[in-house]
Amino acid sequence: MATTTVTTSGIASAAATAEKVVEAIAKVEGPILTGISIFVPGAAAITVPLETILPLIIPDIEKALNDISTGTYGDIFEVAREFVQHITAGKTNSAVLSAPGQTTGAPRPDPSTLGSG
Repeated sequence: MATTTVTTSGIASAAATAEKVVEAIAKVEGPILTGISIFVPGAAAITVPLETILPLIIPDIEKALNDISTGTYGDIFEVAREFVQHITAGKTNSAVLSAPGQTTGAPRPDPSTLGSG
């Protein structure tokens, strides 16, 4: 019984630490990615999409880690699955990411029309 408590406590502690790390990264990721794209030739191909994607998913990752650390057991894998489904053409958009007040980009193209024309 003590092992379960220690394991659960260890997971909660690790999640709390990870949440703080993610929060710290969120504060500096924009300038770091911009700097990398300026000074590293060819890096913009990677950094530009990350500058768009990270602000969308970091709050959900922080919430999931916070939920785990407080014992409400948020599901970081569900966050990742919902995000991937949201950005995949032909899949249903996430209700959370499509909520009023969220910035939405251009509509995704219909995959059946790609390549024709």
